[in-house]
Amino acid sequence: MGLGPVFSSLIILCSKVSALQAPEISPASGPVTVPKLLSISNPNPFGAIFYTTDGTDPRTHCGSVRSSARIHPIPLEDGCFDEPSSVNRSMVVHARVKSGDEWSELRIATFKADQDFSNLLITEVMYQPTDTRFEPEEFIEFKNIGDIPLNISGLGIVDLAITGPDALLSDTFPEDSFVPPGGFLLIVASPKKFESLYPDIPFQGILTAELSNSRARIALTNSDGSIATQMRFDSHYPWAVAPDNHGYFEDLSQEVGFSLTRTNLDPTADPTQFSTWRASAQRLGSPGADDPEPNIPPLLINELRSRSVGELRDSVEIFNPTLDDVNIGGWWLSDHRNQPYQYKFASDMIIPSRGYLVVDGSDFVAAGSDLSFSSIEGRCYLFSGDHEGELTGYTHGVRFSGSAKNASLGRHHTSEGIDYFLAEKTPSFGLENSGPPPPSLIVSEIMYHPDVDGFPYIELHNTTQETLSLWEIEIPTRTWEISNNLCARFSFPENTSVPPGGFILCVPESSSPVDIPDEAQIFKLPDSIFSNARGQIRLHCPSGLKGQESRFIIIDEAIFQNHHPWDIGAAGGGQGLERVGITSRGEDPNSWCAGPTGGTPGMAWEGTCTTHPIRDTAVSITGEEFKLTSETGEDSYHSFEESCDLAIRRPLPDAHQAADGLEAIFTRSQDDMNGPVYRRVIIDDKP
Repeated sequence: MGLGPVFSSLIILCSKVSALQAPEISPASGPVTVPKLLSISNPNPFGAIFYTTDGTDPRTHCGSVRSSARIHPIPLEDGCFDEPSSVNRSMVVHARVKSGDEWSELRIATFKADQDFSNLLITEVMYQPTDTRFEPEEFIEFKNIGDIPLNISGLGIVDLAITGPDALLSDTFPEDSFVPPGGFLLIVASPKKFESLYPDIPFQGILTAELSNSRARIALTNSDGSIATQMRFDSHYPWAVAPDNHGYFEDLSQEVGFSLTRTNLDPTADPTQFSTWRASAQRLGSPGADDPEPNIPPLLINELRSRSVGELRDSVEIFNPTLDDVNIGGWWLSDHRNQPYQYKFASDMIIPSRGYLVVDGSDFVAAGSDLSFSSIEGRCYLFSGDHEGELTGYTHGVRFSGSAKNASLGRHHTSEGIDYFLAEKTPSFGLENSGPPPPSLIVSEIMYHPDVDGFPYIELHNTTQETLSLWEIEIPTRTWEISNNLCARFSFPENTSVPPGGFILCVPESSSPVDIPDEAQIFKLPDSIFSNARGQIRLHCPSGLKGQESRFIIIDEAIFQNHHPWDIGAAGGGQGLERVGITSRGEDPNSWCAGPTGGTPGMAWEGTCTTHPIRDTAVSITGEEFKLTSETGEDSYHSFEESCDLAIRRPLPDAHQAADGLEAIFTRSQDDMNGPVYRRVIIDDKP
């Protein structure tokens, strides 16, 4: 079957005149002195603006939001790190307004910049070198990775996580301030202290305020607030915690600790993500130079038990993912990031390649340690050390919640590289993790940015074939709860149950009456639980008491954000964020994709997700013929998308004709809440 009829229908679809007015972009196309604030305004009383800066249309051929698009402006919320949109290099901006399934005409602005600030990276930050503030050793390092000098005259350093005058971290740079090609720019807190620690390293400026010791979003900005370059850091896992350095060296000879440094100089790496940063290879960092690659095996906390009863003890399993045996002697285990020296591994402890080491409460006692873990919620950190116990900079940490008696929590690695600890089917200390069982109740859909005629909601789904009672059997007055990451919480009423395969719809208290299927239950939750930008939704099941305090187990957790790697289509215009399978984990961005406009409140979603790439698929193109090769699992098959109707699919042979000028994009999908995983091939324009 050829592709001609398919793309003819698409051309007709795209030629429809929209009632929505196109957005306005300011400044208009032309030469600009960067950085420059980018403003995109919506002339319509409703709808959301989507834009791209990579030369592509934010709308795909099938009318969906392109995965590389961003929403403008980003909604601001307390505790969030957001920034204005800026032009910091030559770029082409494509923007449209979307409302429901309708898109405005395309607006394009082409900017020719006088210089390219994407080549100026913040490469190292020493934000809490010691526990004293008398002579701070703080510094910020920039590097020009380009081959042209960059003019930073008139720019200044700010912390975007702070508002008001306290956000200013430096004076503006004077006229004729340049960062040479391949050169560094160092801004230090105390010239005297810096010179004593690094006598041969020149610096170019002075910090006028202290850096945050916990989290910050450091940016080099213009007077209009536009951003030339930026980075973000946090002091909790999944970020490296050794650069926090709080109280680490009280009993050791050297005071100054580790800096936070970039893992690489790739300008496309997101400087606001933890994966772009690590602890410096050595104490004191490496200001004015590229930091050497550390040579420390990345050992991992892999399984943990924190609620042991009877003969069992609290236990921690360490996994060695490398191909070499590792001597873990001198490393430390702790339940607090600021108190690493709790349990020291003995010098004769070896973890074999791809093997495990398990330590428990008896090992802690034998070593004279009082290390223990909370049975309600807590953290566990692994710190690398030399044979004498001196910290060497590597850390791996986890956050865990309560569990059933003697249950274990196992490491679950998401597609964005974050480890979550979830209840295992069965304890598997010393063996490969058994994996988490499917939750009985899941967050199946989140409508967090409805269209003008829609309403926000959180949909819950009973995945079992039995009625699910939302209370503790022994004490019916203790019921299930739902919460968000900002501590807002709601307890379901007594005697609430969900029928087999049934749904619960949670809406804000302030919402108007809504129309949902008769069989779905509806509950009004505090408005503070809902967010139109990002959040974490947790379902808690009661599990006995600890003294007079109720214990809870997190049955399911759903995380969503209005930017990549989550499906941007749900960030505006009224599409719900749909869970793509009952066995998928709600913490993983790949478990979610934008569904139909208006969502599917109180009912199963029968659509398909076509946004997430399959890593184990390869394609070769020779002329007009392409061949598909893939590692397929049980019940998996290939399919070819013939039209914009996602319900239409057909098996794909080993070779097929692709139209000239098009490329194959490989994605994965699930048919519905209970459907098998399968492979889909989309044909789309090359950017």
